[in-house]
Amino acid sequence: MNKIDYLTSSNDIQAFINNEDNKINYYLNIEDKINYDSYCSVIADSLNLKQTWEKADFDHNGLTDLLVTGNTSEGPKTIYILDKGTHFESKNLSKGKLYEECSFSSVKDHKIEYHSIKILNRYGYLSNLIKENLIYKYEEFIEENTAPKRHNILEIKFENIGSRWNRYVFDMKIVSNRDATWTTEDDDLITSGIYKTKLSEKDFKEIIDLINYLDFENLEDEYNVSYSDSHTAYLTITYDNLKIKRIRDYGLMGSRGLKRLYDILSALKTNQQWTKQ
Repeated sequence: MNKIDYLTSSNDIQAFINNEDNKINYYLNIEDKINYDSYCSVIADSLNLKQTWEKADFDHNGLTDLLVTGNTSEGPKTIYILDKGTHFESKNLSKGKLYEECSFSSVKDHKIEYHSIKILNRYGYLSNLIKENLIYKYEEFIEENTAPKRHNILEIKFENIGSRWNRYVFDMKIVSNRDATWTTEDDDLITSGIYKTKLSEKDFKEIIDLINYLDFENLEDEYNVSYSDSHTAYLTITYDNLKIKRIRDYGLMGSRGLKRLYDILSALKTNQQWTKQ
């Protein structure tokens, strides 16, 4: 048994999060009831949520993990805590008031059933209640795909264009022989210019596997957050017999799976050996 197995009450959960030895990166006020506003309370009641915390083994390493929703000064927040054996890893699951009016999480079969009301535009228009089944894969919770297809990915092109206040440009192209080209401007990490490398087999496989898992063919062509002055991602995937899928993602919040892909591609800047051209 691990520490999480011994937690049996909201007070136990609160003490566990507050314990500095556990290095949980979030502060939540854990109570038996969440302080939703009147609009979100009606939805929460309709979902018949039983409690504010639940246990499961999300990453299937044989150790019990924790999903917990608590009250904060900014409203309810949901986090998950994974027992990695030598340490606990905590991350935010809810997306916040800029993106969602309400969100509700529950555990089902070691996965997360996530309901939310999304903010559609800056005028405050709201979506209907959306249900997503989230699974822990590729070191993050992403949308579950029960029947992923296998495509022959020929080329991946990813651009991250900065906001009006940040002129940063990140442009990366990866082809099927693992050759990668990175073009950068106004990057504090490295001198502007063109860099090349050959990706490791492990990192290349992770990228290809994730792209196929995303069911990218059926993703929207365009995504937008409701707020302004955000970055914009452009993802172009050439696959099979030169088919092309293009996605424009203003705010980089199109889907959880896309967000994870962006993070992996961006991390290549520091985890590969690049040669300036």
